[in-house]
Parts: sequence; structure tokens; C-alpha cells
Amino acid sequence: MNILEALRSAMRTLRAERLRTVLTLFGLVWGTASVIFLTAWGAGSKEMVEGGFMKAGNNLVQVWAGRVGEDFTPAIDRRHLWFTREHARALREKSKLATIAVPDVSQVLVVSSGQRSMSTNIRGVEPETLALRGLSIAAGRNIHERDVAARRRVAVMGSLIRRELLGPTGRLGSRIRIAGRSYEVVGMLEPVGTQFWNDGGFDLDEQIWIPSSTLLSITEDWGTGDEIISSVLLRLRDRKDFDAFRQEIRGILAPMLGVSPSDEEAVLIGSPIDSLRKMPVDAMDGILFILGATTLVIGGIGVLSMMLDSVQERRREIGVRLAVGARRRDVLLQFFLETFVITAVGGGIGLAIGLAGCIGLDAIAVPGRIPAPILTGRIIAVAVFTMSLVGFLSGMVPAWRASRVDPSVTLRVE
Repeated sequence: MNILEALRSAMRTLRAERLRTVLTLFGLVWGTASVIFLTAWGAGSKEMVEGGFMKAGNNLVQVWAGRVGEDFTPAIDRRHLWFTREHARALREKSKLATIAVPDVSQVLVVSSGQRSMSTNIRGVEPETLALRGLSIAAGRNIHERDVAARRRVAVMGSLIRRELLGPTGRLGSRIRIAGRSYEVVGMLEPVGTQFWNDGGFDLDEQIWIPSSTLLSITEDWGTGDEIISSVLLRLRDRKDFDAFRQEIRGILAPMLGVSPSDEEAVLIGSPIDSLRKMPVDAMDGILFILGATTLVIGGIGVLSMMLDSVQERRREIGVRLAVGARRRDVLLQFFLETFVITAVGGGIGLAIGLAGCIGLDAIAVPGRIPAPILTGRIIAVAVFTMSLVGFLSGMVPAWRASRVDPSVTLRVE
């Protein structure tokens, strides 16, 4: 029996019971479309979540000074610690797992322009901060080394704070006042969008960057006489090394602070990497695929039931074929091919619907809010493989039962 004959026989089976056929094909169509759509949407959701966390900086790690841990000193004598530029320099020179390390100074100050006034996050940055954050300049320039060296009063503004403070007429060269002092706007950052992690309570779009030395000149030194920085920002080479990186950081800073390397309260470490690890993002693809595949398996059970009924109704036909010389493997192949053709028809329709659903959702996706499905050849291949596996398993039982029909018993009963 060839494929064409199997196709004709399958079409006759589908036309015999139209309602049953519609219900059976619906399970296959819905299951295949679910595998395609849910898997693609899961990949898009995973990318959106990871992207939202990494907008603060790709593989960003922030290190703060805390205080001596309760396990290492009496509670009444838990002294506070602080970082200076020397600590940032030590991390930059000694860390083997970081590519960039820069001091970071952060203050919430009042900023004004004309009649507008508000409090926002003022960040004292270095020239390397732009690369560390993975940002681009939309207009103007970045903070330069000479700005830091001369403690110039220049500012680079995030997209949101620029609109709110300067309005539609805001441009390069505008003057703003920070803590009562005048600054020139020399640059504007590209919009970042929704962040799922930030390192100071403000998104990057809400920040104003000025040279770190300039901000240090107007901040308190806690009576130490040193230039106290808020934290150190680093970029990890590979996020898989995060645990080792934390140990390396504490190993470098502990001797400088006079604390134990195992004192986790003395050196505080935060990162979007750690936040991502606490979320079941990597399991999302698998869970959604299982949901879609389960629906497809249910559709396969419907095909199995329909073909078993078909075998029961066609026992006389099978008996006659076997009686006139047909081999059992021919009967086995016939019913197997019929089942596979029915599965291919429903799966093909489901594949088209799944692809159309992905394209439609991609058209209405909102970056950072509604994830766009990521459709790849691998996802389509997995869906086709799953559909083929379901068709194979659904076809084996009815085909085997058909091939086991005893022609003498069947013809005598009929």
C-alpha cells in the first residue's frame, strides 16, 4: 500500500464521522498550535525578563560597605565601614573575574530649571561608567577624564528627567541647578525603558550624571577626611562565575577594611544576576512546552480512539484482505499510515495557526510589558518532532490491532 492509497483511505475515515473528525482534529490543531505559541512566547518572556534586569548594566555587580558583622564583634561595637577610591582601584587592579570596576557616588538632591524643581538621583560617575552600563549617548558627549580631573560642573541627563525638567525646549547647553549650583548639560542618554532592577531606587532614565569628583566635593565625608564613595560598580566577565566573584571581592576588600573575608555583612554585594537566579526564568520554557505538549498528547489520544473504532468497524474489510492474500504487515502499514496522515492534517493546520498567532502577538507586543514571541527554527522543529511522535504512538496500537485480526473468525462472524 502506497502513501496515496493511505491518504485516500484516511480521507474516507475522516468523512465517515464528521463530528468525531472535527473534535479529533481540534485536539491536534490546538495541541500543535499550543506547542508553537507557548514555546515561542516562553522564549520571548525569558528574553524580556533577562533584558529588563540587565538594563541596569550587563553582568553588573554593585558592592557596598556595610558594618562589622554581629558574629565577629559585640553588637554594641558594630562599627560602620566605608569605601574610598582606593577600594575601587584595588578591585580594578586585582580582580581576575571583572572587566570594569569604577567608583560610584550617589545622592538624592534637588535639581531645578526655570520654574521646575524636583528631587532626583544625582550620580557621580567616571568615563567608564557609560560602557559599564551598556548605554549610548543620544546627543552631546559623555563625561570625560578632564571633567573629573577639573571637577567641572557638567551634566549628562537621562531621557525621562530631561523631559520632566527641561520640557520640549530642553537642549544641549541648557543650564540646570543641582543643590543650588549651576551645571551645563553636555550630554543626553539614550532611553533605557523599564528596568526590573536598579541600584539606587531610581531607573537610569531618571538619573543625572555628573563627574564623580564634582559630586564628592559637595557630599559629606563622615568626618574621615577621605572622599567617601557610595559603592563600586563592576562588570563580571561571565555570570556563571558570580559565586566565585563574590568570594574574590571579599578576599580583596577584607584586609583593607580590617574585617574577616567571611563577614558577609561587612561587604554587601548586589546584582541583577542574583535576582535572576532566584526567579524560575530558565524553567519557564520547559513548563510552557510541557503544557503545549500535554494538549497535543490529548489530541493524540483522540486520534487513537478514532482509529480503534475504525479498526472495529472495518474488521470485515480487514478479514477479506487477509483471506485473499494480503500480508499482515500490509494491514499494519495501512492503518499506521492512515493515522499518521490524520495527525499530519491536524498538525499542519495547528502549525499554521501557531505561526499566525506568533506573528499577530509580535505585532502588538509592547517592549518591557508584553513579550514578543521568539520564533526560531528550533521551536518549529521541536513542534514537528512532537507532533510526529504523537502520530507514531497513536498509530501503533490501532495498526497492530488491525494486523492481529483473524480472517477466519471475522468472516464466520460477519
